[in-house]
Amino acid sequence: MARPRKNDHLKQKLLETGMRLLIDNGYHGTGIKQILDAVNVPKGSFYNFFTSKEQFVSEIISYYSTVISEEFSVFLKTFNNESAIITFWLCFQEKVNASENCTCLIGAMASEIAQSSELCRCTIIDAEAAWLSTLTLLLNSAQQQGDVRNDLKAEDLALSFYNHWQGCLLEFQVSNNPEIVLHRLATFIRLLLTTQGHTKLASCSHYFKDNLNV
Repeated sequence: MARPRKNDHLKQKLLETGMRLLIDNGYHGTGIKQILDAVNVPKGSFYNFFTSKEQFVSEIISYYSTVISEEFSVFLKTFNNESAIITFWLCFQEKVNASENCTCLIGAMASEIAQSSELCRCTIIDAEAAWLSTLTLLLNSAQQQGDVRNDLKAEDLALSFYNHWQGCLLEFQVSNNPEIVLHRLATFIRLLLTTQGHTKLASCSHYFKDNLNV
């Protein structure tokens, strides 16, 4: 297997640093110079990889989507012995608990630049589609197991949950309280459950602290 080239490492560092700064400061609060100073590379090195800030941010969104996908893959393997609805909850509980500021780069960039950058808008659409695919698979499994209502398509439930998730993250920016995010998510999940699903989660209440009073 060929070793990564030095330039590959530099591009990776730019993407990682850019992602962190965009999450912390947003699109308009993050400048190219700020990123270059953080990575300690000259301006010319940046333009060896990216033609513009817009293209750079588009690639960061794609990179972030990959990071999220890999993160969820780890969660799914960790909880693979649980039923789908419990796995669904635990994945988001772990994500919230592991996050420093409960910010989703996809949602943040959607609110800042989706209307002004066609390139970034299309990248956001692809990133959201990847998210929704994973959520749909989990909810579809939970429906088949009898824990989630099946009068609505799993795709529609996944989209509604995803939009609720983004709304919860906006609320966090005001409250700065991750427990509120978990409580809001738990409330939404209760709306999806069948009687069997309520009973199953009640029997596993040790997973849910005080957030999922089923």
